[in-house]
Amino acid sequence: MSKFKKAVLDTSLFRRSYVICLFCSNISFVVIPAYAVLAVLFIWGIFLLIYNERKHRTILKTRFGAWLLAFLISTTVTAIIHLASTFLYNAINLIMLLHMAIIFFIFYAVHTEKHLNFRRELYSICRFIVYTTTVLGILGLAFLMAEISFEVLWFKFIVYENRFDGMFINPNQLGFIAVVAIFCSHMLIKKDFISISGRERVSRIWIGSCIAVNAISLLLCDSNGAMILMIGYAIFFLIYKMFGSERKFSMRQIVTKSAACLLAGAVIVMAVFFVRNVTQEGFVKIMESASESKIISSDSLTDMIAHDEAAVTFEHENKNLDSGRFVLWEQAAKMFIKNPIMGISKGNVYEYGKQMFEDGIKFSKDYGLLAPVMTDFHNGYITILVCSGVVGFVLFCIFGLRFFKHISIHVFRDDSLSESVLPCMYAFLCSYVIYSFIEIGLLYNLNFMVIFFWLILGYTSCFLVKYEPSHELGTFVLFGKTVRRAWL
Repeated sequence: MSKFKKAVLDTSLFRRSYVICLFCSNISFVVIPAYAVLAVLFIWGIFLLIYNERKHRTILKTRFGAWLLAFLISTTVTAIIHLASTFLYNAINLIMLLHMAIIFFIFYAVHTEKHLNFRRELYSICRFIVYTTTVLGILGLAFLMAEISFEVLWFKFIVYENRFDGMFINPNQLGFIAVVAIFCSHMLIKKDFISISGRERVSRIWIGSCIAVNAISLLLCDSNGAMILMIGYAIFFLIYKMFGSERKFSMRQIVTKSAACLLAGAVIVMAVFFVRNVTQEGFVKIMESASESKIISSDSLTDMIAHDEAAVTFEHENKNLDSGRFVLWEQAAKMFIKNPIMGISKGNVYEYGKQMFEDGIKFSKDYGLLAPVMTDFHNGYITILVCSGVVGFVLFCIFGLRFFKHISIHVFRDDSLSESVLPCMYAFLCSYVIYSFIEIGLLYNLNFMVIFFWLILGYTSCFLVKYEPSHELGTFVLFGKTVRRAWL
């Protein structure tokens, strides 16, 4: 087999390329070429999807794959039913369904690849994120301290609506990537992860720098969603440390440890938001001092004018607690009633919003020309419910509940995971499930958030297969083919 053909059939190489490309799509001035490359990778993904199914029967081997396949079929039927409503947008939505198939049966289904060392693949992605975010974070903070801020096209460089966005396209993306970088740094210090992956340990200087830089970026971007993701990660990991160390607990231990978790969670929440306020105020004073020094050393009128401009405070301009989401969810409820059983299809959200509401769907104008494709309800579950109806929502929830039920049992039963990445990934996934209540996060979006969630879900499923081998769960016959019961 030639090197080129081997590379084309390398699913691991595809996953790494796809994730890195979507990561780069969040970087200012790189987003356009990144999506151009992504178009090529998308075609590659469709080819691998078909090839792997024909060659390895991937779908029938995917753990709980029946529910994902049923959800995909249901959502496709919904899109076809509504195809005539807004043909162009629904046609684009059909392409998005192919992306969902890639997510399900290439990213999540990584556990079907028998001879893959998934830790080595995860290690390469973590290392890329740690190195890249550290460099970009240092550059962003350096530009911020030098008070270099400007706009080109729709890119707002360094400061976006009074919030720090660094080298990324907006503060929310920066916040999410900062949390991901800290999460990756945490995994890279796990001994089992390094030894089994067969790679060298990343320098502690790099890891320390990554955590410090991204923590500062997270505090300055003022993204409440990203902050909830970070706090959730810390709390869920704490819960694991409390309950994952032993197999059996007395009622007294359960009550005591639960109370300790609640108290520690409250302390973490208060401490994080206190540190965020102090950090933001500290940077404001540092920047004001630097500006005053420049003005004192110069008699330039332009310097005086620049000094009188509104200073950056790193606070969200929208002071509402929900940031307008309650209005958005109220609109979603009205659209859900329009077709509650099968949903209205993602391709109709924008157009139906224009028809039903005077100003259309809230926030849709912020997306500009991409509004018909990008308009969302800023809640992953509501988006699925409105777009795929009760049928699709129930199918998706069955998959999610079955997966988390099975993996939770093993995370808290195995007391030898202290140096494994499984508790880290489990804590991240649990936190992400909460994060998805207030952000675009589960499906229907071609972005780094969604793909990273399913990537980590796939790596976690590799542990599930280890604990629950398919051959031990029995088989049944479907359409003349032998199927593992793990499929359901």
